Amino acid sequence: MVIYGRHPVREALRAGIALKVAYVAEGAKLDAELQWLLAEEGVPIRTVSRAQLEQIVHSPDHQGIAADIGEFPLTPLRELLQRAIESNGVICGLDHLQDPRNAGSLIRSAEALGACGVILPPVRSVGITATVVKASAGACFHIPIAIGNLRQFAKRFLDEGGFLAVLDIDGDDIRQATKMRPLFLIVGAEGEGVSASLKAMAHAIWRIPMGGRVAALNAAVAGAIALWEVLHRQ
Repeated sequence: MVIYGRHPVREALRAGIALKVAYVAEGAKLDAELQWLLAEEGVPIRTVSRAQLEQIVHSPDHQGIAADIGEFPLTPLRELLQRAIESNGVICGLDHLQDPRNAGSLIRSAEALGACGVILPPVRSVGITATVVKASAGACFHIPIAIGNLRQFAKRFLDEGGFLAVLDIDGDDIRQATKMRPLFLIVGAEGEGVSASLKAMAHAIWRIPMGGRVAALNAAVAGAIALWEVLHRQ
């Protein structure tokens, strides 16, 4: 995978990801910390034109730098399950999210707010792409991320004593929610929402109360609010 943008490359280095090569656009002015990290890790640097860099990353939003990290470092599902059970923590599941910016933003919120991991399904999902990494501002490298069937994981999670909650516009007010830990919290895409099979398994279905005229929040914002509620208010 070739990631791009200054924050993603910096956070990959800070997380100990071994970069195969960094591509730097001619004339790009990198900040001192990023230059130091690249030099400290001995990352090979290839200078290219801005047009070439845009072709490499398929985006004009590269901020003058990109890097080849090989395969994205995914976490095994069993490891994420054990982590959540042992820490009494919260895992965030992303169901049907196909907008990379929504997915990246929600991963960034999950990392910032203290979730112990994120799971994306292998189908009907954006997966982890360079655009997702960019939208997460590199937070993808600081939180365990797994790819797997959400329903199967939820079954194992419940078998280990965990709880399952989903976000839905017709759910109960999340501000009145009873604390449940460890928790697998699933956020669905706008429109399609969370799968009916997951709703049927859930201990709770929550909604974000709305006070304005807009019918609903996008998945990234709704998920961030829900994570704040369960991680810092309950």
